[in-house]
Amino acid sequence: MQSARATVVEPVSKEKQALFILVMATLFVLVSFNLAFAGPIEDGVDWLLDLLTNGIARSVAIIGIVILGYMAWAGRITGEACVKFIGGIVLVFGGASIVDLLISAVS
Repeated sequence: MQSARATVVEPVSKEKQALFILVMATLFVLVSFNLAFAGPIEDGVDWLLDLLTNGIARSVAIIGIVILGYMAWAGRITGEACVKFIGGIVLVFGGASIVDLLISAVS
């Protein structure tokens, strides 16, 4: 008579579980957006663009530049950090113009 072998199932690691949940949630969100709305991605991206470039964001950027000025005046910040900060502001607020320029150059 043959003995029955028990199959040992190894537990799945927490990283694999988290990755699986993340992938499934992403797929669920993508599918539900396509089914529920006519243009959800465009609306979401427009909302994000408005959020990042509205008056409050502009005011925060101005305050950031003023703080950089005070830090530079006190000698507490490097020129490299200033350039990175100001470059980020230029990319955030000038992003639409940069993309329009690139699209017009290609077409």
